[in-house]
Parts: sequence; C-alpha cells; structure tokens
Amino acid sequence: MTTTRLLLRLGRALATAGVLLAAATVAGCNTTKYEPSVTGSVPNDGFRTRHPIVVEEGEETFDVPVATQGDSLPPRLMAAIEAFGREAHEQGARAITVMVPSGSRNEAAAYHASRRITEVLGRAGFGPQAVHKVPYAAVGPEDAAPIRLAYPRVVAQVPHRCGRWPDQVIGGLDNTDYWNFGCATQSNIATMVAEPTDLVSPSPIGKADATRRAAVIQAYRKGEKTRSEFKLPETTASKVGAGGGE
Repeated sequence: MTTTRLLLRLGRALATAGVLLAAATVAGCNTTKYEPSVTGSVPNDGFRTRHPIVVEEGEETFDVPVATQGDSLPPRLMAAIEAFGREAHEQGARAITVMVPSGSRNEAAAYHASRRITEVLGRAGFGPQAVHKVPYAAVGPEDAAPIRLAYPRVVAQVPHRCGRWPDQVIGGLDNTDYWNFGCATQSNIATMVAEPTDLVSPSPIGKADATRRAAVIQAYRKGEKTRSEFKLPETTASKVGAGGGE
C-alpha cells in the first residue's frame, strides 16, 4: 500500500469520527435541554403548607367577668350571654358547659352569678338539664377568674400557635420566606370564616328570584334599564373643612 492511499484512509477515518462526535454532542445537548430548571425557584404555597387551616371539632367559648363584690350582671352582659346561647342553639349544640372558678377571690360571687347565667341561657332555649356546671381551679386565690361558657362545634384553625421562630429571619440563602411568615394571616382567615365547613365544601347557590328575573327580562325587551333603582343617602363623615366658616 502506498503512502498516498494510507493518508486517504486515515483522513476518512478521522472525518467519520468527527461526525460521530458532533452527533453525540448534539444528542447530549438535546438531552439536557428538557431537564427542569430548579435554580432560584420559590414555592408559591410555602406558608399554606407550614400553617394549614384545618377544620375539626373544637370549642366555642365566652368568658363572663365576675367582680369580687356582688353577684349581679349588667344588662349588656346578660344580653351577650343570651346571644351566645342562641348562637349555640343555631349551631345545633345540645348543651352548654358553665365552668365556675374555684379557689379564686371571687369564688362566692361567681357561684351566685352562675345561677343567673342559667336563667339567661334558659331564655335562649337551654333548660336546666342542658346547662352543665363544672368547677375549675383558678390560677391563684388573688385572681378574679371569669366564668367560661363553652359548647362543642366545628371550627377552623391553624393547628399550632404563631410566633415560633425555629430559624433566623435572614438565615437562609434559598430565597424562601421565614418560618413564621403567613401564620397570623392564616389564623385570622380561619377565625373570620362564618361557616368552617365552607372551606371543605362550599355551600350551594340559593334559588334564583323568579319575580326579579322576570322583571329584568321584561325591562330588557323594552330597552329599559335593568338595574335596581337604589341610591345611597348623601351624607358627610365630618363637617371639618367644609366651606363657609363663621
């Protein structure tokens, strides 16, 4: 074999190897092109995962302050107790627990006030058999402990207390929020929900007003306005700054 043929074969081999190497490089680029990019990503539901709102059975409570001297309750407080009892009745509660302090400075006054509370709850639909009185130990004899009313109901709440700081606020470098972030907001939302079960399954839409619907369709066909004629009264929040000083 001559030197010329040997060089030609060697050149063809090198060219083929170059083509294969280029194809492998392109294939490698195509493989890494579809890999997910996670650099700098931030979870959108971080605080919802750390501080979830859970719907579970809990207690609705109302504390009644009782003075040391005297066992009478003011009319406004008695109205609030009756409203609490009516709300418990609407929530389907069958009984209300009245927790009376024991060993406190106002123990005698609280005992007599609990009788008055039983009468008020009776007007809300809870008879004497549905009011369960139980004593509880007060923190100290010098404290004027309240009477606590309670009934079981479904509540929405965050399963832990806010204000915990297991990590420093700016201790991480992964561009995520700190641990306590969003806890207060979640707790406030859970407290403001009127019907906690709506967080699990929303309430169905009520029936449409057939009379109003017919009136709107009739006005639409006539080319008239279909909105309700309602005008708020023109009032001012304050006269400060109004023109015409004396």
